Amino acid sequence: MIDPVEKSTEVPRVAAGAPSCACLEVEPDLVLDGRLALYHRTQRWLAVADLHFGYEMSRRRAGGLWPMWGMETVQERLRALVQSYAPATLILVGDIVDSSAAPDEAIAWLHGLTELGAGLVLIEGNHDRGGIRRHFDFVKSHRVEGFFFHHGHLALQPDAIGAGESLVEITGHRHPSFRFRDGAGTALTLPSLVMETRPDSPMRHAVLPAFSPWAGGGTYQPTGSIRQWACSRQRVFEVV
Repeated sequence: MIDPVEKSTEVPRVAAGAPSCACLEVEPDLVLDGRLALYHRTQRWLAVADLHFGYEMSRRRAGGLWPMWGMETVQERLRALVQSYAPATLILVGDIVDSSAAPDEAIAWLHGLTELGAGLVLIEGNHDRGGIRRHFDFVKSHRVEGFFFHHGHLALQPDAIGAGESLVEITGHRHPSFRFRDGAGTALTLPSLVMETRPDSPMRHAVLPAFSPWAGGGTYQPTGSIRQWACSRQRVFEVV
């Protein structure tokens, strides 16, 4: 059910002329945008995960008849986010492409992102392969003050973080969503952000919604206590 106490708030526009959007501050300075991005106001990074650029090309290569609008949608939505927030750093948290099926399109798209003015951090995911790996530098993880980014498909190495450090770990990979039901057979699934506290870890664990328009998402299976926020362009709200 929806917590009636929680309400969406619109974040003040960061860039001149930026469009209004559904946003919610989930922690101090940490803003969840209903367009499936996380923004830090003071550190000025913008993070998205699981873009799966070229998904329809992957399906066509496998023999499926998929429409060709997905890549254009990813490009337009991400460009709009960068123009809205004017971040100092744009962090793509893995599965940036879906496969090696559209190398020329992916290379051109990423080159275009580098021209938008933000520093670009490419974190490797389990789908990232092909020509982009020869044209761009990928990292396994990225760290800024208080936050540790990696895709989430591999277990952390013991020396990745210091023992007992209190960080927010930000991953993708799991495509979390929340499914609403009205009890009469109608259901609505929305992508979501999950923030989990686990009894065996000093870190808090944030799992980003999948940015891909093709990602249906699934129910998140926690190992600790969680908070979860559903995302749409009209509203961002916490679900309980």
